[in-house]
Amino acid sequence: MKKILKKSIAPIITLMAIMFNNKVFAFGDIKEDGDSFISKGSTSSPITVQEAWDNLLPIAQILLAIASVVLVIAYMYLGIQYMITDPQGKADIKQKLIGLVFATVIIYGGIGIFTVIINLFNSIFA
Repeated sequence: MKKILKKSIAPIITLMAIMFNNKVFAFGDIKEDGDSFISKGSTSSPITVQEAWDNLLPIAQILLAIASVVLVIAYMYLGIQYMITDPQGKADIKQKLIGLVFATVIIYGGIGIFTVIINLFNSIFA
């Protein structure tokens, strides 16, 4: 009985939600404030590509430097572990090194692909 009740109530609720008019009428002050906010934003000048590069390039360089330092430390740590462990432990460390190599390829490969795409778009749209 409960299953039949649930199956019959769901379509009724859906139809009621569709049939009711869901308009929201904002007060005059709220609408005026919103319109002035939109008009103030539309009069300001858009961000140029050069401004975007000037703002984002230092952040990207910092992130790349941090990633490089972390990769070097991880390679050194796993290298030292590889030198001092027994043969069974070396197999586990090799698995970790494979993952670290993939991470390195992803980080620097992503930068290379991003650079190629940006240069390609700059040559097309310039």
